[in-house]
Amino acid sequence: MLRALRAVVSAGVLSLSLAACARGMTLDRAAGESAGEGGGAGGVPAWDAGEPGDVSEGEVGEPGGRDGAGGGLGKGVWSPPPVSSGPGPCSELTAHHIYVVTGDAELFSFHPASSELRPIGELDCPVTHEDGTLAPNVWPLSMAVDQSGFAWILDVNGYVVRLDIATGRCEQTSFRKEPVDLFRAFGMAFASDGVPGRETLYVREALLNGKTEEGAVRTLGVFDTRGHTVTLLGGGAGGDADLTGTGDGRLFGFERGAPGDTAFLSEYTKTTGATRSQTPLPGLAIQEGASWAFATWGGDFWLFLSNPDAVGSGRSSVHRFNPSSGAPPVLVRDDLPPRIIGAGVSTCAPTEVPL
Repeated sequence: MLRALRAVVSAGVLSLSLAACARGMTLDRAAGESAGEGGGAGGVPAWDAGEPGDVSEGEVGEPGGRDGAGGGLGKGVWSPPPVSSGPGPCSELTAHHIYVVTGDAELFSFHPASSELRPIGELDCPVTHEDGTLAPNVWPLSMAVDQSGFAWILDVNGYVVRLDIATGRCEQTSFRKEPVDLFRAFGMAFASDGVPGRETLYVREALLNGKTEEGAVRTLGVFDTRGHTVTLLGGGAGGDADLTGTGDGRLFGFERGAPGDTAFLSEYTKTTGATRSQTPLPGLAIQEGASWAFATWGGDFWLFLSNPDAVGSGRSSVHRFNPSSGAPPVLVRDDLPPRIIGAGVSTCAPTEVPL
């Protein structure tokens, strides 16, 4: 969801050379169009971690810096997970996978049942700034995925784009960041409304100031997916957090602790934004300059974290946390792509491990 930035990010043209999407593009899927059509060729191999030297970090303020290293990603290639049925609400596309996006604007699918990570493609989502400047691509900061297979991605400069996971097509929404710090940055997730087929996109403000101050409070809101505006709900204790929602209507955060302290799993009251509970996550600390994200699947939480390291590889890890076991998070993989900054799972995902 987030990256603890060491410097203030300014709006401007991002230096990733990608072809701009055609103006007026719609995300409506053509009749009979299947996953992978419209976004380029498929056949992308599973993620290969490679050697640390395969990865080069881009500068702060610049997406890119990997040029497809290790994962077989390339411009114009789009390879979503194979499905036996067409896209639609609660299809295989949304029920079986967690989706993650990196700070380099690359989308992957993560299959919790097998721990397999597969590259889907490099985003091609130009963003028009308020001053009319066209940024060649979105610079992701957080992400949520809805029941129909669309990813909602927050740009680091406060804009929101909507991506069709099946085709790779994207469009910028009309959302405009607040003139003050509130909701210039936020974690985001869908949670079920308790009625079949209905869900709400929740956003929780983030300050990205590199630390969690004592007595911190963050504001929760609802993002209108039609009008592209935010309605405030209220504040709750705690620092910056990524969000994930469940099919049974609960809302959680992977929350940064004070410097040197462990991170927390927090649950929030959806109507007021109040923090209902905080559970420490032993062994997981979100450091300055880190990227982190999480999602829930099968009743467990999957926590993605990339802390700065001495060799500068920036690789991400994923831990699995079962809140009912009383055990600390368990490392699943530590060879994932650098700077996983957003994770999204639809409310179609199972709340218990399927038999």
